[in-house]
Amino acid sequence: MTRTSRWTLVILVVVLLAAGGTWLWSASRSPAAPTPSSPAPAPSPTPPVPALEVTLRRVKAVPVRGEVKARKLRAPAEAVRQTFTELYTTAFVDPNGWAGGAFPGIFDHFAPAAREEARRHLDDLTLGRAAEHVSAVRPEWARLDVRFLVGPARVPVAAQVSMRFAATAVAGDGTEVPVRHRGEYVLERLEGRWLVMAYEVDGGFGPEALP
Repeated sequence: MTRTSRWTLVILVVVLLAAGGTWLWSASRSPAAPTPSSPAPAPSPTPPVPALEVTLRRVKAVPVRGEVKARKLRAPAEAVRQTFTELYTTAFVDPNGWAGGAFPGIFDHFAPAAREEARRHLDDLTLGRAAEHVSAVRPEWARLDVRFLVGPARVPVAAQVSMRFAATAVAGDGTEVPVRHRGEYVLERLEGRWLVMAYEVDGGFGPEALP
């Protein structure tokens, strides 16, 4: 599965302000002791990255045979929730992970066979090119539904995940724009980790973005 539509980029203009300074000096006929210069102001601290809280709403099991007790799904469901917390934090919330629109950290959450496909759809899986114009993203809510395929050994072997995400993007000039993203993902457990094998995603900016 691949994405069905491209991101609609609404952030078009970022105003860059350059401030100039004037050096002030004075002199007299008699030598004067040099005036100690004022210490340079300390750089502003980097604002903390807001924490993304992903709510796990529904967890279901589709067993190959028999029944699966709910407690058997708690640990894998939490592992999947953590995977999407990290994925969406890098893709949307944490500017340190954007790398000018390259988003290198998200590929660790995709299976090796799916990484090249993910690179082709990077604009759809992340902020994409809009990251160049956005200074911060405040998450509003994130909701996750998980349905596991449980194998004969009563162990989840695959997962179908529905993710819904809402946030506010702040442009360099202070303009705030709604962000919405939704995705359907298929994951498999490979070498002890839940990795994305396939996906269908959609999202956008502005008042006309997804609900």
